[in-house]
Amino acid sequence: MRIPRRFAFLLFVAPGAAMALSAQASSPPLPDFYWPYGRVQDAGANLAPEVQPLFTMVNGRVCGVAETTVAAAAPGIPAADTGKTVYVVDVAADGTGPGQFPGCGRPGDTVVFYFPLAARLAVEQPAFQQGGARVDLELGPALSFRLLAPLPASDGVP
Repeated sequence: MRIPRRFAFLLFVAPGAAMALSAQASSPPLPDFYWPYGRVQDAGANLAPEVQPLFTMVNGRVCGVAETTVAAAAPGIPAADTGKTVYVVDVAADGTGPGQFPGCGRPGDTVVFYFPLAARLAVEQPAFQQGGARVDLELGPALSFRLLAPLPASDGVP
């Protein structure tokens, strides 16, 4: 069977173009860790001190460490966050691969936020999920004990 030239072009070029468009349309896969971010407040005000460490715990293990900061006006920063105490933290997923730690987050696990300088936990305890999510935090009541520093795990977990 003889194919006219104008149709032969479509047989060879169209599938390649469709594959290229398909590759561009697909988004990169979500990382397996969870990165919550947002404001941190104490009774509606900034933390004191505003810059302090933050530990996230999943299943009783420290699975992420970060530091709060004060948001400056910049492109991409919500105006309501400017001048407020904010955070972003990577919470490791359960596993043995790069960036994973045994016993850390699995979808649905509770993530606990601990602020050692204030000796307080955040009221909010979101479920571990893949990817980022805004979680604004409010500090809960003072704990009856004070943990000065987390004890390092012997297996290299952060």
